[in-house]
Amino acid sequence: MKRFSAWGYLTFTVWGLGAGMLVRGWRLAALVAVELLFGLFWNREGLGMLTRWRFWVFVGTAVALGPWLGSRAGLDGADLGAAGLPGWWTGLSLGLEMAARALALMLAFSLGMSALSLSDILAVFDRLHLRGLGFALGVAMNLLATLQEMARTTFETIKLRGGLRRPLAALRLFLVTLVTNTLRYGDQIVNAASVRAFDPSGGRRRSLSLTRADLVLAATLAACAAGCWAL
Repeated sequence: MKRFSAWGYLTFTVWGLGAGMLVRGWRLAALVAVELLFGLFWNREGLGMLTRWRFWVFVGTAVALGPWLGSRAGLDGADLGAAGLPGWWTGLSLGLEMAARALALMLAFSLGMSALSLSDILAVFDRLHLRGLGFALGVAMNLLATLQEMARTTFETIKLRGGLRRPLAALRLFLVTLVTNTLRYGDQIVNAASVRAFDPSGGRRRSLSLTRADLVLAATLAACAAGCWAL
């Protein structure tokens, strides 16, 4: 259920990205918990990334490599302010922190940006007098899912035709096909915008105003940031 305007979700994204880069240790767990609660109540679509196995492979790899890197680098507990701990435990702590930071950053971006439509992005950049940039960014964001589908279809087609027997030729054909289809799809979007008389340098500006819910969200996020800093 979407409750906030585009400004509210953008505020959450900026807050989440900033906090994800600044906080450390157990504060990262608190940050991830806040983001998960936000997603459960106001944007469950943004939590879709948690159902993808590739994401958890990435997180698990970061955690698994931590002890090995800690042992190889000769770290000890003093590096984390906990004397007496072996290097592998220090590396595991670093791996967990790295994985939690990646999870916090990706959740912040997914929860905020997935709630915005192309018209919302255009309205935000209209207010900033950057209409052309807003259109380009919106098209790029909406192209990601289409690009993934085109890549999967292209790979399956090459595989069914026996192209994997020649890996280098198959890779070249895959890249050429993917780039060509992406450019063609982009041209179609631009042509559709031209037919609808879209003018990136002018035209009617879209109105987008702050709501009371956005202000409450901003105040709550500021309080959460102050609480995490105080801990």
